Amino acid sequence: MPFKTGADFSVYDHLKYMEVSNSAFPVSAKGSVEFSADMTAETPGTVASLTQLGIFGPPFTWTDPSSPPVTPDYSAKVLQGQQAGVVLNMVDFCTGQLFDWFLAGDTAFTLIERLPTNVTLNTTNPNCPAATEVGRSKMYTQIVEEVPVTGGSHHFSISYSAKQNAVEYRLDGKLITRVNDVGIPLDRQHVNYTGTSPSLGPGENLKGKISSFSIGHGLFSLIDAFPYQHPEASELSVSIPVGTANPADAGKARLFGQGADGTWDNFVVTTIDKE
Repeated sequence: MPFKTGADFSVYDHLKYMEVSNSAFPVSAKGSVEFSADMTAETPGTVASLTQLGIFGPPFTWTDPSSPPVTPDYSAKVLQGQQAGVVLNMVDFCTGQLFDWFLAGDTAFTLIERLPTNVTLNTTNPNCPAATEVGRSKMYTQIVEEVPVTGGSHHFSISYSAKQNAVEYRLDGKLITRVNDVGIPLDRQHVNYTGTSPSLGPGENLKGKISSFSIGHGLFSLIDAFPYQHPEASELSVSIPVGTANPADAGKARLFGQGADGTWDNFVVTTIDKE
């Protein structure tokens, strides 16, 4: 702490640290798989009620936080966990489907996302022979629900049912979020969510198309704007300066002195062949 890694290009600002299991854990077509872990988080330097500014344009359009635009093109509220988060990931690199728990010092939130092909490279991955292109119409990133948390260790789990094509997120055993019809963005399902990042297309129902998940964990930030400078949505590209971890740059840079200190323990993978 504080974060020192940042980039005003694609998704490369998001990952501050990430590890992914060497094994992918199969999902029975009639069963489910659950990933769980105990996590703690401290996220000093995060700012309450932070509004992030940006400029519509290609990467590096705006590079100096001390010279903000007179009238910003882009502004958005940024949750504490978006500024700095300790994260549990459940990811299928072949379809790009991803489920996350983000834990910060005082809050946690659930996130559902389908990563595009230019991030996963799924169509050229020899381990994904059935992979199809994921572009503007299918990709999405949506924060579902934010909840308050107290300090100390908490137990987080994410469970995906292939039979139901549904995911459930639990915190200390309590169900916080359930999403049905995985692959269809929440706004297209007319499901309540935080409102962050409306989808750009109808998505794709992934029932019967997910065969395994890998478990991951890491430290992340997520302060920039979906679709993260994706080439198929250049009109929505937002440039935000990287910054130098100066607290005075909060809301005008990706790095403004925030950071994350996290622990992960007791990783468990539970598979059920038939529900």
